[in-house]
Amino acid sequence: MGALTLVGAALSAVAAISAGQAQANAAEFNAEMAQQQAERERQIADREAKDYRRRNSRLLATSRARRAGSGTTSQGSPLLVDEATAAEIELGAQDILAGGAANAYGYQQQAALSRARARSEGTGGFLTAGSTLLTGAGNTDYGNFLEF
Repeated sequence: MGALTLVGAALSAVAAISAGQAQANAAEFNAEMAQQQAERERQIADREAKDYRRRNSRLLATSRARRAGSGTTSQGSPLLVDEATAAEIELGAQDILAGGAANAYGYQQQAALSRARARSEGTGGFLTAGSTLLTGAGNTDYGNFLEF
């Protein structure tokens, strides 16, 4: 019976290591997906900020052209309005980029947590295996030699 107990404990230990590695691999995969999503968030924000600038720059150019067509010069108040509008356009673009960076940071934190989980799961599999082997040895006649 002692030999069967040891074989069972050994098989359970191998299963624990295998399960720990599978869980670690899954956590590492999740980390990689989160890291990729973080990069996508940055790319999306960059594209949206560029589109925002382009759209609003066209509106500003249209406004200038209408003023020029009506004979109004770009000096004084119209110039101040254009400068303020350009500053607002850039502020809006920066807001878009900041939102993308914040989203990316959240995904980076998820990736870091998943990587930590992967390390923990890998170690946990070995610890469970060791515990299983020791318990199996303790439950056999061979375990008596461990007693003092």
